[in-house]
Amino acid sequence: MSDKNIVDSFIRVARIIANLDAILAEAKNLSLTAKNARVVALRAGDSASGFKPITNFIDEFSEQTIKTTTHISTLSNQLFKIALEAVRSTQFDLQVGQAATLASTVQLAALQHKAKFERQQQTKKLEVALLELESFFEEINKQMRSAEYIAVTSRVEASNAGEFSDSLQSVSDFIACAAKTIKQSVTVNLNEIHTLRGTLH
Repeated sequence: MSDKNIVDSFIRVARIIANLDAILAEAKNLSLTAKNARVVALRAGDSASGFKPITNFIDEFSEQTIKTTTHISTLSNQLFKIALEAVRSTQFDLQVGQAATLASTVQLAALQHKAKFERQQQTKKLEVALLELESFFEEINKQMRSAEYIAVTSRVEASNAGEFSDSLQSVSDFIACAAKTIKQSVTVNLNEIHTLRGTLH
């Protein structure tokens, strides 16, 4: 990994963490929307009876997304520390390699071997952390596909809610919009992870 790649890696990790904040904010808004929708559905009574179970689904997947995102946030902080160790071991390896071009001793050869081994170990740790992070983002994508399905179903139910139809329709629109925003952030993060993994080889 070159010095430029090292700097790029840190920028990519920072972007991933920034996007996580956006995902978490949208997931919390979804949870709040589910609570508001439940109140509207209760006020609408029988005309919105089909909407009530939908609010439970909204609440369920938004809470799941919050949990997943919070877990990812913890992993990202660990990723930052692992990336830092990988950078340090890479720089040490490069410096020892440069020293080895100027002198050849048994001690320097042993140090070069140790530096290379540590660099490989840190790179492996970083690869494992990135793979784990990737799997969680894929999980969020699945949750958002469910959200899009719920948005479509809730639009149908909202159309039967009489005077409360517009309120429930806006809930459906918000779910679809939030799911789209979260999916876009997840796509950006997955691209960052793929690029980051590419720089490790």
